[in-house]
Amino acid sequence: MSANMNAPGAGLPRSQTPALDPPAADAADRHYALGRSLVLSGDLRGGWVHLQRAIALRPGFALPRVLWGQLLLQRGQSADALEAFRRAAEEDPQCVEAHLSLGTALVLSGAARRAVSSYDAAIAIAPSGFRAHLLRGWALRQCDRLDEAVTSLETALRLQPDMPQALAEALLCNMWICDWGRAARMMQALRQLPGAMHGVEPSTLIALSDDPSEHLLAARSHSARIAGSITPMPPAPRYDHERIRVAYISRDFFAHATSFLMAELFELHDRSQFSILAVSFSNDDGSAVRRRIAQACDQFVTLRDQPDHEIARWLREQQVDIAVDLKGLTGFARPGIFALRPAPIQVNYLGQPGTIGASFIDYLIADEFLIPPHSQAFYAEKIAYLPDSYQVNDRKRAVSPRIPTRAEAGLPADGFVFCCFNNDWKITSPVFDIWMRLLAAVEGSVLWLLGDNRWAVENLRREAVARGIAAERLIFAERAPNDIHLARHRLADLFLDTLPCNAHTTASDALWSGVPIVTCAGRSFPARVAGSLLCAVGLEQLVTHSLEEYEALARALAHDRDRLTSLHAHLSHERERLPLFDTPRFRRHLEQAYRQMWRTHREGRPAATFHVDRIESGVEAV
Repeated sequence: MSANMNAPGAGLPRSQTPALDPPAADAADRHYALGRSLVLSGDLRGGWVHLQRAIALRPGFALPRVLWGQLLLQRGQSADALEAFRRAAEEDPQCVEAHLSLGTALVLSGAARRAVSSYDAAIAIAPSGFRAHLLRGWALRQCDRLDEAVTSLETALRLQPDMPQALAEALLCNMWICDWGRAARMMQALRQLPGAMHGVEPSTLIALSDDPSEHLLAARSHSARIAGSITPMPPAPRYDHERIRVAYISRDFFAHATSFLMAELFELHDRSQFSILAVSFSNDDGSAVRRRIAQACDQFVTLRDQPDHEIARWLREQQVDIAVDLKGLTGFARPGIFALRPAPIQVNYLGQPGTIGASFIDYLIADEFLIPPHSQAFYAEKIAYLPDSYQVNDRKRAVSPRIPTRAEAGLPADGFVFCCFNNDWKITSPVFDIWMRLLAAVEGSVLWLLGDNRWAVENLRREAVARGIAAERLIFAERAPNDIHLARHRLADLFLDTLPCNAHTTASDALWSGVPIVTCAGRSFPARVAGSLLCAVGLEQLVTHSLEEYEALARALAHDRDRLTSLHAHLSHERERLPLFDTPRFRRHLEQAYRQMWRTHREGRPAATFHVDRIESGVEAV
């Protein structure tokens, strides 16, 4: 439907029938049921006519507005959906569904704190409502009120113990606070539910599983729900452009890890062969990295409040050849845009650590370490293999010239410093067991972690003591501006990775700062990222393939100062000559991939897996 819907019902025909008989409750219910049936079958215009009639017959009837708002939300019209839900909640304050839908829309618009009040209102009306407690826990997690989130989620589970979504959300919340006992019990319960892992959100599953088949099934299930409610646009023509038009689409064009990695790529793209567009879903945060990206693009547009179909139509009007999704199925993604099929070639890159599981995405950019040939069956996309690493990096990433002292960082003056700056939810009990054995084996050593939330700090210290390690040997760093954070890496001796989800941007941060990493490569995409990066800096010897090897290598390095000094020197002295940080070389490889995709499409052939030939290094001036 091409109508521009700026408010519930805007752009849809008003009723042309004669005046209705005196309103009656049963007539309103009939019109609502018919409108609901028509809307769900795809007849939006006809459905809205009946929903309007239901509202006219019974003033204060909230469900028709709620239904319409839910449809608008699915279509990416978040502002219009919010207005529909607000009106529904105002007109019928006792309508639980209105409060629940308003809360969900608020969370998805980035207003999780306000959403909690909507869920509280729903709980006040129906205290035993499972969904209200589940959604309240989800919103509280977004607000970093993790203790309250756990309480809400456990209430939801008491009301309905066999719901995979509640188990998965509660499990993830407990992993954020490193309460592994509760997490283990929830994981066991989740796996006992037939097919439950396939219904878990793909972005949650990466924290729970190293099974790529589970990742694929979850992604397929999620993407199928999105595609099932969307009618794709007619196929795009084969454009005849002098320059290939590439559009990067993301919410993360602000001070975010994706932008920190990608900024220089936008500046280096070959404008004689490529026209570069960027579509942002975030407001301008005033950051230098956003300015760099905006200035480097041929077009940079912010379409935060536009619905999916309008953004898709804009991409089609721009005759985009290749649309690159930098969000996938992660938080605040907009997969509905890609389900509409605005571009003839659609690519999954960087944001989603794995497959999107959708027929509307043609290619996934990867490398052979990340996705070995025998693992291709676990990815719905065709693989565009780059020769070094899939991950782009920015050589202009600023590192503060001032390195803090150990005392300023809260570290002891002497002793070996193990570090891991991954998010708390990536730390698992088996990996922590190894870390504690390393502290026991290396006299005077400490473990330097990111102090992301006070509950995790308390739980990790308690877990250390339970393993015979003094709590003060765990040092927690506060979050800091990126340049300062990179500089303080130089106080660390060795970065210890996590499994089943590796360090990703945090791994390239450590390597850029000169700190070697010991990783254990798993089977799935998120469990192989650090290994990909280590191969691209010539440190394949730091990639292990079992937790036993991982522990042995970390212990050996901690006792071999000469070898460790050599690894630090390799990263520091060779940094910009290493493939991972040779951004011009990466840019040429990526552009070669885009050209291959474009040729395949121009020749009328279906997408197919291919390898980009390695280009010799030729570092350009920064």
